[in-house]
Amino acid sequence: MLAGQIKLDRSDTEGVARQLFLRIRQLIEQGRLKPGTRLPASRKLASDLSVGRNTVLFAYEQLGLEGYLEADGRRGTRVSEASRGFDGVEFEAGNKAAPIPPATLSQGAARMMTVPRRDKPGALVFLTGMPDVTDFPHDVWGRLLRRAARQVALHEELLGYAHYSGLPALKEAIIEHASVARGVVADAEQVMILSSAQAAQDLVARLLLDVGDVALHEEPGYAGMTAALRAAGAQCFPIRIDDEAPYQALEKAADMTASPRLIYSSPSHQFPTGRVMALEERLALLRYAQREDCFILEDDYDSEFHFTGAPISSLQGLDRRGVVIYMGTFSKALNPGLRVAYLIVPKRLIDPVQRCLRNVGAVPSVVVQWALSDFLREGHVRSHIARMTRVYKDRRDRLVDQLQERVGAWLRPALPDGGIQLPAYFHGKAKELDDRALLDAMLNKGMEGAALSSLYWSGTCSPKAGVLLGFAASDEAAIDKGVVQLKQLLCQMAS
Repeated sequence: MLAGQIKLDRSDTEGVARQLFLRIRQLIEQGRLKPGTRLPASRKLASDLSVGRNTVLFAYEQLGLEGYLEADGRRGTRVSEASRGFDGVEFEAGNKAAPIPPATLSQGAARMMTVPRRDKPGALVFLTGMPDVTDFPHDVWGRLLRRAARQVALHEELLGYAHYSGLPALKEAIIEHASVARGVVADAEQVMILSSAQAAQDLVARLLLDVGDVALHEEPGYAGMTAALRAAGAQCFPIRIDDEAPYQALEKAADMTASPRLIYSSPSHQFPTGRVMALEERLALLRYAQREDCFILEDDYDSEFHFTGAPISSLQGLDRRGVVIYMGTFSKALNPGLRVAYLIVPKRLIDPVQRCLRNVGAVPSVVVQWALSDFLREGHVRSHIARMTRVYKDRRDRLVDQLQERVGAWLRPALPDGGIQLPAYFHGKAKELDDRALLDAMLNKGMEGAALSSLYWSGTCSPKAGVLLGFAASDEAAIDKGVVQLKQLLCQMAS
């Protein structure tokens, strides 16, 4: 009997009628109800299951609409002939009946996946790229979100597909912020709002690069950009950051087969070294891009946090020929959960980027955009950055002091002028250690970071081993405990 094969949970929030529909559908898909099988009359099944007749009628009607059942006149309701297309394999976790072959992926996907990326859970010490989200003004942000939701509901055009490259109010607020904080020179129409810096990098790579085109990328450098360039099929050549003046010797950047179409650079706070590009190097980079008729993607990922003197202005502010695409994000200044980043593009790229962005769809919610524009205009971003700069400087100093005191025989920490992380290089007792093995051991102890050697991507440079350690998301007690554990791991690996 059909009723004997169906179990209903009346406490389930899914509802009894919905459960009945799903159970009968599952029996058909599994081949336990064959095509042509007659189902009980609705009154009979309702009685057998102790449910209302309307419950059964709903399930039968929905199954009929989806093609699982068909009415057969006076003979009642039968399983449709169309259900012969099911192979009887259960859609359940752990099913072993029919192994599913691996998916066939594109070459671009295969190239992208050659760059390993770790997920970063929030409970770990030394998380890189992560600000302190606990000190974010959540109450203020919540109030602005509620107000934004009400305002958006009053503007019919915002409930559709208008302003696909970003709300005008947010574009204006970003220009005001970036011009003061980062020396950017641009109009609001040049701003494109995206859901993340990674989405922005991917968009720029696809916009400018065909398979086989040449791109220059810092080494060591950001793995996300490595993935975007490889997915686009670019020939990547390194700008060797370990050299004394890498940007003044771009013409010698390996044996390039052609002029580059794109140069990726993080001039104000190089990832991962923290190096600041000197003025003469900036000018040399701009001259080179102008001469080769290529674009520079300037990644300004965490330059708002500067601990000594005034922050170095953006490269974009020096550009007079429209070669710099400026990329910013609120993930570091505020929190990654906002999912808001932006590009400030040269005027000749406004139309192409807008059209490509419309077809990519990597755009954050208009409610979040509205709230963020108010958050910027009311000064909350500026005050939050000022407050957190003081906090992060203290945490940087604490981490450097602890590293020098406890593991100075193994690690030599850099002292960056800003940002939210720092590199610590192997030396002395650690010279023969594997930084990737250390990182795996750290993860098992509740610590994160990045192995510096993994950020050398070309295979043509000699990697400097060490670990990149985030300090912004960990308070001083967590930093102290983390360094103690790090010392234990280093001692174990060196013994």
